[in-house]
Amino acid sequence: MAVCRRAIYSNASSFEEEDTTRIHRAKFSAITSEALKDAFSALEKPDPALSRSVDARQELDLRIGVSLTRLLTWKCVNLARSRFSSSTRMISYGPCQTPALSFCIDRLREIEAFVPEKYWKVDVQAALPDSKSYSLRWRVQTDDAVIDTRGKGGGNIDCATFNQQSAERLVERAKGVEVIVTEVTHTSEKIQAPVGLNTVALLEAGSKAMGMSPKSVMSVAEKLYSAGYISYPRTETTKYDPNGFDARSLLREHCNSDDFGKAASYLLRTRKTSKPPRRGKDCGDHPPITPLRAATRGDVGGGAAWRVYEFVTRTFIGSLHNDLELTRIKASLALPGSEEAEFEIELVTVDSLGFADACRWVLRDLGATTSGKAGNNLLQEGQRLKLTKSSVEEKRTKPPRFLQEHELIRLMDANRIGTDASMAVHVTNIVDRGYVTLCDETGVPLRPPRPPSQRKSNLPRQIGRYMVPTPLGTNLLELFGHDEKVSGKDSPALLSHPSIRRQMEEEVTQIANANIDKEFCLEKNLDWFEKRYDELETSLTYERIGQFGKSLRSSNDQLRYLQNLGAFEAKVTTPNKGQNNKGTTHKSPTKRPKRKAGKKKQQVVTTRKKQKS
Repeated sequence: MAVCRRAIYSNASSFEEEDTTRIHRAKFSAITSEALKDAFSALEKPDPALSRSVDARQELDLRIGVSLTRLLTWKCVNLARSRFSSSTRMISYGPCQTPALSFCIDRLREIEAFVPEKYWKVDVQAALPDSKSYSLRWRVQTDDAVIDTRGKGGGNIDCATFNQQSAERLVERAKGVEVIVTEVTHTSEKIQAPVGLNTVALLEAGSKAMGMSPKSVMSVAEKLYSAGYISYPRTETTKYDPNGFDARSLLREHCNSDDFGKAASYLLRTRKTSKPPRRGKDCGDHPPITPLRAATRGDVGGGAAWRVYEFVTRTFIGSLHNDLELTRIKASLALPGSEEAEFEIELVTVDSLGFADACRWVLRDLGATTSGKAGNNLLQEGQRLKLTKSSVEEKRTKPPRFLQEHELIRLMDANRIGTDASMAVHVTNIVDRGYVTLCDETGVPLRPPRPPSQRKSNLPRQIGRYMVPTPLGTNLLELFGHDEKVSGKDSPALLSHPSIRRQMEEEVTQIANANIDKEFCLEKNLDWFEKRYDELETSLTYERIGQFGKSLRSSNDQLRYLQNLGAFEAKVTTPNKGQNNKGTTHKSPTKRPKRKAGKKKQQVVTTRKKQKS
């Protein structure tokens, strides 16, 4: 938009005044002949307010980021090079980058403040009529329940208690007996099909399920878009256009596909309308991300490109599908002689797959065990089940996990830090600048991706993409006073808080809606940041910068410190071929062949003869 406007202004002398009103914009979200023809047949006039809002955001980010980056680099970069890493080029600040980093630092503070406690976990299993053993959930008293600091829901850890005596008594009573099913309830539920796919959901899935960085996901998605396989991958909208979107034509593209043909053909047979569902949110930008034409693994190049294309296609088919229907079977179980049930068990049976026919990962997340009427009849009141296991184990509570990339993306989206087009860049920046280290769940830095032919088979698989703050990132936010409590807006500590960026985004949106003037927004925000700049420069005394340098250490030292805190999962070592059970490597005894005398001397003589000749 800015390039077009400059071209118009630079050639204004060659245009007549009425000619400028004939400038239009072609909007399209797919590189296909139909999309381009439709765009050029329905040209629109450029939106000046939207253009001014984009200009305002770019100018604020550039002027604020450059000013504070120069100050921090001038004051601190030499210390960072000598005490943290010699490859440190700058100490950067970004209005989006730094608040994103603050989420990682806040999680680090929670981990450091965590105090572990002993608890006891009971493991009781029972055999059901399907010949499988299922774990029973012990109904722990609320006062003794252990909160799960690492789970998604933030509930209690199953079968865990702080009361050692009650756990040991229960295990003793459960040895060699049968439990009685006292009550069984069946609850029917529906899980709604997913909405259209937007950029944030794609980035989250790429980091969580595909093991890719947000930047890599966007790079792959843009290549697929340029090749005409998917629609434009930068969008916030999750609602399909009820009038202009033809779902049936896209489904017909995949009818003959070996991977998606079955699900696409079923929808074509059962859907009576070509109009898409009305779920989702229309943000006024590009439509949701969809596949444009059928492709095989070989067509897109396999690897990461296929994983992204497959996820886009399955999510699209799932969003047009019916709801997933399931039944939750909850049973209460009591030990012999008990007046109240000590245990409960929950089974999930699928009645109608719905969108899970395309999005199979949903069943794994639900823990669906059986399907059909057979699963609904597994448990009956009065039934006796034999206990196959009864044990108790002493454990210690663990601190929360570090944020993963997909969790940071979700937090940035909720706090309006960055746009769908820039979030991946901000996450990559805090990694590339050395503010966080990407590690697996055991605290080992992630290995760079390699082609399958160059991968080492003896290396363990790395799980998770955790963003572990480095000493440089931690001490950078301490320069702003990030840990201080801020009551007003007159503090440099707010430079790292998400609230300021959220306010800036709201004002930029008001420019796009023509509610406020661009110059007013620029003057207001630049004046505020200029005052914070002066306060920060004043606070960066010789003593404070010296303390910044003393607090720096290498990333390896930081990881060892965090491992001692119990911030990571314990490493599980499995003996490889050539190792005994203790982990020591055995070398087969081999005799070294004797070197023949005179052979080496003869070779030297021959070489000398060649040199003389």
